[in-house]
Amino acid sequence: MAHLQNPQRVAHSTCSNRAPKWPRISQKSGLKAQHLLPDDCMVQVPGCLTQEEAAKFVTVAESVGFQHSTSRGPAYGEAFRDNDRIQFQDQQLADQLWQAAGLQQLCAGLGDEEGCPVRLNPNIRIYRYRPGQKFGKHIDESNELGCGQYTQYTLLIYLSTCGGGETIFYGESGPAAAHALFCRPRRAGGRNCKLAAVTPQPGLALLHRHGDECMEHEAAAVTAGIKYVLRSDVVFQQC
Repeated sequence: MAHLQNPQRVAHSTCSNRAPKWPRISQKSGLKAQHLLPDDCMVQVPGCLTQEEAAKFVTVAESVGFQHSTSRGPAYGEAFRDNDRIQFQDQQLADQLWQAAGLQQLCAGLGDEEGCPVRLNPNIRIYRYRPGQKFGKHIDESNELGCGQYTQYTLLIYLSTCGGGETIFYGESGPAAAHALFCRPRRAGGRNCKLAAVTPQPGLALLHRHGDECMEHEAAAVTAGIKYVLRSDVVFQQC
């Protein structure tokens, strides 16, 4: 069974070299990572942003303006996608999130056999989901960035609450399935069981492995309110 990829089709280009003026992030300390599945493959961290900071991100994003993002669908090997987004390059914001939001310290223990985490990808996206919008089952690819650097984890920071809109992860059932899931892709024909679901809360960060060890996951349809999510990637440096 082929995994559907994360499509990158957007109605119009949403990547700009002129980054908006995002709010400053207060220095966080004492944040606790909550492991949702074994082997550091999925952790959530409440409080990376305060509710006020999350609300300010939403206000700035709305002032910039979102554009609709879609895909060709499963018939073309792409997951169903219906949301709005902004995409931009902002090294300053990536560094601020990495340091002030506490992610540098929290990611220190997420090293793999080849490298260790060093920064966030400055390619930042903010997604907006209105009622009825969703992102179907897919996997996130890893990216080679040059100079021995590559992305290894997806970072999502939720900026609002909503009805529905959970991020749901799927995998095999059976003994030790959770551990096996992180060692290899899900087998074709394996039972598609829900392993974890994360409910959006302002300031909550979710980190999950992507690339070869990515779990199939989806953004469930929003049923009420509007869901806003900031997206980046954790960049690793080869040893």
